[in-house]
Amino acid sequence: MTLAVPIRVDGETISGDKFIVSTVTHVLSEFGCLIQLEEEVIIDQTLVLMNEHTRQSAQARIVSTRRHRNGHKYVGVEFISKSDNFWRLTFVKPGAKSLKRTYGSTDM
Repeated sequence: MTLAVPIRVDGETISGDKFIVSTVTHVLSEFGCLIQLEEEVIIDQTLVLMNEHTRQSAQARIVSTRRHRNGHKYVGVEFISKSDNFWRLTFVKPGAKSLKRTYGSTDM
């Protein structure tokens, strides 16, 4: 889902310099997220994410890096271990029917 959640990212650049940056998610799922991150990182590298709303932290592994047309670099990460509802959201299971009703429907 597309949602901007403020997070803190702790990691190390490919040259070994430690960094701590604040950013927001662009897309997230129960398994990880896509974030804008300008630091030089590589696939399979481990980062620590902290949800700024809940102060909960989780380790994540970089699974993709891309530079967008606007020049910004985006990094896709997945949680290393099952996160205990890191986003504090409920995700719909694939194939599940929506609970919303059609406007004006009399079926209940």
